[in-house]
Amino acid sequence: MTSETKSFWNEKMTHLFYLYDADRDGSITPLDFEILADKLSALVGQDDIKRREDYASARKTLCQAIMRADANKDGKITLDEWLDFHANLANELRKPDTNPEVLEQLSERINTTFNMIDLNHDGYIAKDEWLKTCQFFGVDEKTAEKSFEQISDGDRLEEDKAKSLFLEYIKSDDPNHVSNCCLCFL
Repeated sequence: MTSETKSFWNEKMTHLFYLYDADRDGSITPLDFEILADKLSALVGQDDIKRREDYASARKTLCQAIMRADANKDGKITLDEWLDFHANLANELRKPDTNPEVLEQLSERINTTFNMIDLNHDGYIAKDEWLKTCQFFGVDEKTAEKSFEQISDGDRLEEDKAKSLFLEYIKSDDPNHVSNCCLCFL
């Protein structure tokens, strides 16, 4: 990595850290996932008990996956732990013989994230689902629409393509890579 691309990668991972730090205390804890899930449930109108239970299960899975970054096991992830964890993850993903356990753990995180964004569980992310999720994370509508146009096939983002983009987002240090449109999802 050049110093420029490393700087870009650190900036995007730092931004991602602060998206998860819902209570703005400078660390990511399980409480942050509860705050995010409650806000997201309200945003998408989770009146359905089954869907609310699905979200609770997804929140727990996502929390467990992301809390792996807690290197000192004190129950919170600092920015330094987050950056170290994701740098190691990105380096592992860049290897031609990526550790299957790492891929499995990341796949679980990506699958859970996809299922939370695919609000009606039809197997793809529709433009309205994308826009709602982007708005939730503070992305303005015009930027959200433009990013959806870049990565979608018309009015939908197919599951395989979305998951591939999520994976690329973690490992790519290219400021121009299309996966950077996925910022608000991991």
